[in-house]
Amino acid sequence: MQTPSRNSAIDSDPLVVAALHLIRERAPDILNAVDDGVYCLDPEGRTIFVNEAASRLLGFTHREMLGKSMHELTHHHYADGTVFPASECPILFSVTDAVQHRIGGDTFWTKGGKPFPVDFTSIPIKEGRTVVAVVVTFRDISDQQRVEEQAQRLRREHEALAAAERAREALRESESRYRFMAESIPVLIWTALPDGRLDYVTERVARYFGLPAEQLLRDGWRDVVHPDDMPAVAAKWRHSLETGEPYKVEFRLRAADGTYHWHLAGALPQYDAGGRIVRWFGSNTDIEDQKRVPPASV
Repeated sequence: MQTPSRNSAIDSDPLVVAALHLIRERAPDILNAVDDGVYCLDPEGRTIFVNEAASRLLGFTHREMLGKSMHELTHHHYADGTVFPASECPILFSVTDAVQHRIGGDTFWTKGGKPFPVDFTSIPIKEGRTVVAVVVTFRDISDQQRVEEQAQRLRREHEALAAAERAREALRESESRYRFMAESIPVLIWTALPDGRLDYVTERVARYFGLPAEQLLRDGWRDVVHPDDMPAVAAKWRHSLETGEPYKVEFRLRAADGTYHWHLAGALPQYDAGGRIVRWFGSNTDIEDQKRVPPASV
């Protein structure tokens, strides 16, 4: 006597039989209870069933969808608005080629013409090798996309902040190197704004004049210029500020010990991309010793 198969035993279980009967008889009700959208296509690609969730998510009534092409109703364009040919639709491939597809991050379109982000699966139902229907399930991934977009935005913000901090650190290192170099060379280094106001002097400058750097930046430098040289110095500086020409002048400056020393002053303008002066870089070099050397006889 032949032993009943495991499947035969299961199929003869009264509970299993009752469940299968319930599924067959109440399949529409069961599918309507699902939160995901579900619709079925016949072998011609026409809609033969739509559950309540699909109708609600897409905005079409059952009457508007049944017997129609869901591709033409809801899958007609890509997310960027370009036409999505039916010949490239993976859902219709399931109808024609009996191929199952699982697609993430696609776009359906609502009745109101709004893009609707979805993940979907299209599964062909076959009798033998013949496709008799295709079941399509899809779910709304709007919330998921918003979370992902927010995460990407936060990631970009963090990356931008990190890049800005790296740039600031590089600037600090550059400024530190510049200040070290400016303090190391045996000349007086200073910078000025486009209107001629000093905005930086080295510590060597402050020590040379015996004045706080803050005082020199508040036009205190005028107090150390020899009174007889001030008119020419001011006129040449004003000319350079107005024309952008390099500044170069010889004049006397009072050192911290009260004595005046001849200096050669020079400054060059720095321009931005628009051709505007953004800063002047200048230096004063003590040339007192050269001035004291008598000119060579001819």
